[in-house]
Amino acid sequence: MYRRKFNSELWKKIFENHVATFTDYGNIKVLDFKAPDTNIYRIRFLFEEDYCRLHISGDLGELIAANFDNMTFDKFSDYVNNINYFTEKILCHSRPIFKYDIEKAKEQLKELAEKNDWSGYLCVGSDELDIVMDDILMGFNDEKGIGDKGYDSLVELEEDAYKFVKNIGREETDILDIYMLAFKLAKKQLNDKGGNEV
Repeated sequence: MYRRKFNSELWKKIFENHVATFTDYGNIKVLDFKAPDTNIYRIRFLFEEDYCRLHISGDLGELIAANFDNMTFDKFSDYVNNINYFTEKILCHSRPIFKYDIEKAKEQLKELAEKNDWSGYLCVGSDELDIVMDDILMGFNDEKGIGDKGYDSLVELEEDAYKFVKNIGREETDILDIYMLAFKLAKKQLNDKGGNEV
């Protein structure tokens, strides 16, 4: 999967006036991160400690994630530097985590065609290979990538396509990086103030 570089400096600048507040209700712990007198780019992390469930809400969308033991305020640091691990724990989200780029998909398919010598299987030249590529990319969209008809064309060439088709053309949006950065910055603020209680 292609992962572009997250512009953390831009988001640090966006968050530079944000203030972290922490409220402990026992089994419920709430970390708010927002700039005073505005709700722009505000983020709330609400931890249901007894169910190891996290709710993220605010201007940047909503997300719910759960795990059996470490989706808690104190243990959430297990995730902030491991987005792939966190992604596996997401139950639902309102903002897309991935998007699909057709140009990236074309590059990846061309590499796959060369690596596995599709022209040998198809007995076609490069012009015909372009037609095959068009068939694979028929129905491609930026939310789901390769469609059902495209998958059917691909599986004729790569019988194990089910293992990798969802990664063709896939890129991360930056939403999870933004959430993790916000949590890190908010937690650092709290630690710098000498504790969680504000």
